[in-house]
Amino acid sequence: MRTLVFIPAWNEEDSVAAVIAGVRGAIPDADVLVIDDGSGDATAERAREAGALVASLPFNQGLGAALQTGYLYALREDYECCAHLDADGQHPPAEVARLLDVVWGDRADLVIGSRYRDPGKARSDDYKPTISRRIGIGVFRFFLTLATRQRFTDTTSGMRAANRRVIKLFSERYSPDFAEIESLQLAVREGLRVEEVPVRMLERVGGSSFLTPLRSAFFIFKGMIVLLVGQFRPTQAEAER
Repeated sequence: MRTLVFIPAWNEEDSVAAVIAGVRGAIPDADVLVIDDGSGDATAERAREAGALVASLPFNQGLGAALQTGYLYALREDYECCAHLDADGQHPPAEVARLLDVVWGDRADLVIGSRYRDPGKARSDDYKPTISRRIGIGVFRFFLTLATRQRFTDTTSGMRAANRRVIKLFSERYSPDFAEIESLQLAVREGLRVEEVPVRMLERVGGSSFLTPLRSAFFIFKGMIVLLVGQFRPTQAEAER
């Protein structure tokens, strides 16, 4: 199956080349696209030097816009499936390959790599979220599970794989602010098969997280509003009636 792996990146010049090399090693038949989200450093240049395609946004538009750019590219270039991972080195490409195996086997439409699905397998060098991030993940886990009636353990995971049905849906409808959370709610409400697969995630190699405790609290509050609004937004079938 024609596969695209895309990598949203903002000021990740220190790690993006290694991430691209890892993807090429783990998923050699996939094309690799880096979405440079208005970086102020050499992220785009490092990505091109590493042999990836690069889509450069004119200014920083946020994760949702960067991810939707990847889905739009996959749709317009007729890819049958895609996957995405972060550019900071946290997501081992071999784990992304495992997610794609589920999509290639038609066992799900959208597959999420979960850090928390099987916590007993965590290793000493695995990613350890901050207290504020753990609180946020727990809140979103509870309310998204309540809203969708499907159990989710890692609602903010940026490691995902998807088939053509998801590519088309997310190309048309994708949240600019709460892409990871709202996209799960959207996919379930549209009747798509969404599954979680336990994966490892590492500590980031380069860059730094934009989330401070204050920003985390604001993120949680806005996320709750987004989920509430999403429950009342009509599905595509309802909108076409």
